[in-house]
Amino acid sequence: MSRISLLPRLLLARVRRKLERARRELSLAGGTRPSGAPHRAAATALAEPSAGRAERRPRVRRRGQRLLQQLTLDLGPDRPRWSLSRLVEASAHRERILEHLEFARKFFPELEGVNVRVGLAQKRGVLGWASLDPDQPGVWVRPRRLQLFTIAHEFTHLLQARGLVPRGERQCDLWALARSPLLIDSAPNYLRLPRALKRGRPTNDQAHALCAAARAAIETRAAGDRRYLARFEAALAEAHGGRPRRAWNSA
Repeated sequence: MSRISLLPRLLLARVRRKLERARRELSLAGGTRPSGAPHRAAATALAEPSAGRAERRPRVRRRGQRLLQQLTLDLGPDRPRWSLSRLVEASAHRERILEHLEFARKFFPELEGVNVRVGLAQKRGVLGWASLDPDQPGVWVRPRRLQLFTIAHEFTHLLQARGLVPRGERQCDLWALARSPLLIDSAPNYLRLPRALKRGRPTNDQAHALCAAARAAIETRAAGDRRYLARFEAALAEAHGGRPRRAWNSA
């Protein structure tokens, strides 16, 4: 006998056993069997051959995983550090100018990510100047008289434009001196210094002394001393054997 023909007979025998069990339960309970119940039970048993077993959960058709497009944070190309004017690009001192600018900029981390316009100072008697517009930072230098301290002074003007350093030329000189002794290759022009510090290029000891005195003056200003510039000039005059001059009032 084939397995296919045997399956209906097994199902029918199973249905009959269920009907007999239902009749016994009804007779014990003293109830009456509802009309049509055997037929419904048989139809249910035939329609659900797996009745009596644990109910199978409907299969959930899993959709294939949908891969999201990989996102990349493209910040774009690095912003150039310098925007050279036409005169600087054509100058024979272009590389020398950039070399001095790059060296001085190492001591000004506040300018990180800032694009600085670079031009040539053409007015007679002017070694350099800077823009005080915070949205258009720029410096102008004289290529034949490049000085690191002049560049540091102009970079400090850029910080003044952003409100990081007090305004004023004397204040600009003081904060430029406080950056590093390596940038002091000439004497400041707006601070009163003893003659010994204005003769030629400052020595290594003089550069360190000027830097230390400038940093001390800035600390006294932070402590509330409003005459820090006058005290700075008087201290240098006394240290180098000169007679203290009448200092300007500081704001």
